Amino acid sequence: MKKILLTVAMLAVAVAAGAQNKDQLLSSIEKAEEATLNEKKAASPNTWIKYGDALTKAYLSLYGDARTGWDLITVSLYDGKRPLSEEQVEINGRPFLVQHFEFRDFYINSDQLLEAVIITQPISDENLLVQAREAYLKAAEVDAKGSKTKAITEKLLAVEERLVENATSYYAIGQYDEAAELFEASVLCRDNDVVNSIDSVMVSNTALTYNLAGNMPKAKEYYKKCVEIGYDTNGENSSALADILTKEGDIDGAKACLNAAFQKYPSSQAVLVALINLYIESGDDPQKVLDLIKAAQANEPDNATLVYAEGNVYNSMNQPEKAIELYYKAFEIDPTYVYGIYAVGNTYFEMAVDVQDEMDKLDLSDVEGYEKLLKEFEDDLMSSVEPLEKAFAMAEDQDVKIAAASALKQIYFRFRDKDPKYAEGYKKYNDFLAAAGITE
Repeated sequence: MKKILLTVAMLAVAVAAGAQNKDQLLSSIEKAEEATLNEKKAASPNTWIKYGDALTKAYLSLYGDARTGWDLITVSLYDGKRPLSEEQVEINGRPFLVQHFEFRDFYINSDQLLEAVIITQPISDENLLVQAREAYLKAAEVDAKGSKTKAITEKLLAVEERLVENATSYYAIGQYDEAAELFEASVLCRDNDVVNSIDSVMVSNTALTYNLAGNMPKAKEYYKKCVEIGYDTNGENSSALADILTKEGDIDGAKACLNAAFQKYPSSQAVLVALINLYIESGDDPQKVLDLIKAAQANEPDNATLVYAEGNVYNSMNQPEKAIELYYKAFEIDPTYVYGIYAVGNTYFEMAVDVQDEMDKLDLSDVEGYEKLLKEFEDDLMSSVEPLEKAFAMAEDQDVKIAAASALKQIYFRFRDKDPKYAEGYKKYNDFLAAAGITE
């Protein structure tokens, strides 16, 4: 019991020491900030540099000595602190060991590497690194002779490095809002009159993370910037920008964006597939889409998705037989491509529905016509069974399983009195749908 009490007492001392250190950091920042409020002192770049240094020092003190990417042994050698507690968590399907310290958390991945460091108890509501960046830029502004330009540049790049590391940490744990803001903050460490350069990768990272965070205006701004500075990663950023424009309803803008990218990157699958999808969704001339698909297939003849897309075009042109041929081909190319085989079954099922609509329009006296259409209707339904069964069996996507089961339930209900196996099939899919919460 004495040993336990001693441990608790030591922990209390450690927490008190940490709090005292935090107070000292705040005091240093306040003292440096006071100098910037003095008109005479504020005219000197050294005053602002010292303020920036105080802010940076405070951030580094809270962050600690460990760096992301280090293994646990290296972390313990350089950081040397013991965590207050640990826990196992899962983030976006990935396991992490989280070590909780007084002011920060370490996220250690399954490879035993430190992937994220998150400050949990900042000493200010404002980001210390962003404040430091602004202090250094102010130093450059009052440095009339430019004597401090080299030193300020080095300090800005050091802040940039830490902002990127911080942004990457938040990205690793799925906190995209924070990651995006930090990537954007890092861009401004270079994109200024002092350093006067642009890190195109960080501009792209900013666009991506804002997109993941659902901030479309910001994502659009930075995707446009990527295209403007010529950093389009083989058209992928143009494709992402076009997707945002499409969601905004600017179809013409999206087409212009993708066509411009296509001129620069004619072999880019990202651009081609985006163009194909856009033309299909906008109901444009099907031949334009087919030409684009053929260009894409020339680059990747064994791409099942492109063959499937070609099938969709023929389906939209009311040529279901040709569509089915292509859907089967897509499945032959990639036997794991469930959408190909599902599309076969679904197209037959939709053909049956169309025939039923024709039957409903027949005159009641047209018995011969009715019998002819009835046979066609039932043949289409039976043709859909095997591919739908196959799709249901192999699908991992719950939506695909539900769609296949819904069609099969209706088919087996239709034929339930003809053979016990159909009655069993009806029960199987009815039970599955009920368990999935589908009661129709």
